[in-house]
Amino acid sequence: MKTSTFLKNALAALVLLLASVPAVAQFRVIGYLPSWTGDVSTLQYDKLTHINYAFLLPNADGTLRPIENPAKLQSLVATAHSRGVKVLISVGGWMNNGNPTEFASIGNNATYTRNFATNLVSFASQYSLDGVDIDWEHPTNSTANGYANLMQELGTQLHSRGKLLTTAVAGGTWAGPSILDRALSALDFINVMAYDDAAPAHSTYALASQSLSYWRGRGLPAGKLVLGVPFYGQAGGETYASLVARGADPYADLFQGIGYNGITTIKSKTNLAFDQGSGLMIWQLGGDAAGPYSLLSAINQVVLQRSGTGGTAQALPGKIEAENFSAQQGTDKEPTTDAGGGQNVDWFETGDWLEYAVSVAAAGTYKVEFRVASANGGATLQLRNSSGTVLGSINVGNTGGWQSWQTISTTVTLPAGQQTLRLYASSSTGCNINWLNFTNAAASFSVTFQAESYSSMSGVQVEATTDAGGGQNVGYIDAGDWMAYGNLSIPGTGQYLIEYRVASPGGGTVSSDLNAGAIQLGNTAIPATGGWQSWTTVSRTVTLNAGTYSFGVYAQTGGWNLNWVRISRSTAAARTGSTPASVALADAEAQHTEQLSMFPNPATDRILMQGPELTGSTYQVLDAYGTVRSTGTISRQEIDLSGLPAGVYTVRIVTPQQQKITRQLIKQ
Repeated sequence: MKTSTFLKNALAALVLLLASVPAVAQFRVIGYLPSWTGDVSTLQYDKLTHINYAFLLPNADGTLRPIENPAKLQSLVATAHSRGVKVLISVGGWMNNGNPTEFASIGNNATYTRNFATNLVSFASQYSLDGVDIDWEHPTNSTANGYANLMQELGTQLHSRGKLLTTAVAGGTWAGPSILDRALSALDFINVMAYDDAAPAHSTYALASQSLSYWRGRGLPAGKLVLGVPFYGQAGGETYASLVARGADPYADLFQGIGYNGITTIKSKTNLAFDQGSGLMIWQLGGDAAGPYSLLSAINQVVLQRSGTGGTAQALPGKIEAENFSAQQGTDKEPTTDAGGGQNVDWFETGDWLEYAVSVAAAGTYKVEFRVASANGGATLQLRNSSGTVLGSINVGNTGGWQSWQTISTTVTLPAGQQTLRLYASSSTGCNINWLNFTNAAASFSVTFQAESYSSMSGVQVEATTDAGGGQNVGYIDAGDWMAYGNLSIPGTGQYLIEYRVASPGGGTVSSDLNAGAIQLGNTAIPATGGWQSWTTVSRTVTLNAGTYSFGVYAQTGGWNLNWVRISRSTAAARTGSTPASVALADAEAQHTEQLSMFPNPATDRILMQGPELTGSTYQVLDAYGTVRSTGTISRQEIDLSGLPAGVYTVRIVTPQQQKITRQLIKQ
């Protein structure tokens, strides 16, 4: 009996002890995926815990409107669940330009509230969803009780079925008083939209900190707080991916008057969310850049480091800041003047080394970029594995100074999994290193030829350009003129996108080829852009075999200027699991997309289209929040924008053959 009593007491003490120890919860990374943009097949599921599909819209009586693109939602749920990621339906959004009368009507009528909750439970069950996210933008003092009524009813019905209830709330403090404590108690967590403040500083670190501090002051525990970050800039709503493609620094926060969050700020906010909350929310996943400048990858790097997943391993592909070594010999750190600030490693001399613990996502060949500076030159750097095997080496020349930075690159082959990489100075009279960047050599391939950098030419002249980035363009191009460029190395056989940056008052035709015309890559039409310095980008997709070639540009007809040509791995090459019929349709759509030009952009009262005949096609114009603002049928090659306010819009066109074309435009 004494033993039995002792065991009971010990078990009771153990239960109390375990109850007093906080559970280590998974850090949430929640991405919104709108119905109108973003590809289910290309999402980085391994870097996400939840995905909110946006948006399901309610009626004033609690019934639901049909969901847009239900097939996309079904595909998302199936794929996400197979990767262990939860999917929620997000309800609402920026309805009626910030006047959500439907929500107010539902919340202030008990019958509508119950019906609405019941309908959402049925919808969640129909699509095998893990919960519901309410995006009521925004409750006011007059609707505070209705909002709380709605949350309590939803919480009761959803939680009894094991499903989540979350909500999005405004950043700062202005909307907080309209969200009552009884509403908060019904929620599993809240997503704080710490963005869309006054542009261009619309989503600063200070706003994020202030927003989390407010809700912590309301008594909300860190486990219920998720910090929202933008994958777009303000003013205008242009995506981060588009900004980077136009030349924005992925580590900065301002480009041509547009404020955004670059990698440095995103990492700082991720650390803030670890310290004061329980996760990050992203609007929206389709705005992220692919490859080494992915914001989601930057978030994941911090998550791996802070959560202890894989120890201090840094995820590859991705970027490694040189000073974040796990071990080193003979080096030091100093402040850097390179873009993004922070520190670089200096005094990197013969025999010195830096080690990095990494986790490689997939075995394969990786391009490694080294950001280096040297006043002497003559350095040879080797990348070695833990056994000392040299994986690759590269020479560092004289860059012009210890803070005059250049990017050089080589390729290495890495196995999958966790491992240690050593950067070793086999010979060096001194160099500084700021970062290393690993990208999949084939998937991330991109090379740009500045038009004026030809190795030989016939008939053209060089002139100053007003295009973004300045410098020079090639002009005075007549029919039969050509330019040749050397050493185009294609890393793998597949589809590649050729983009030409052109300007022309009257239009023309450009073609390209390999090895002095031995391989023809086809013609691309150049539209009339409005002038010799009114620039646009035209493109075509071609199939290239792995190898090294000379690349040529030929004027089939003249009357146009050329600033640059970019060749990159085509996203179409990543399609998998398609039947021949679906591939043919996708290729036809890609051809339409490549050939269609819209101008002027920015536009005023109308947008004109040049390319495939679109008569009889239907169109929708959606604002930055995904609300359809205009619809119609194209009778001429133009769309009327006169009734729309200034802003960023997405144009979606469906041809009579069911081919789909999507374009973004700016209305002035």
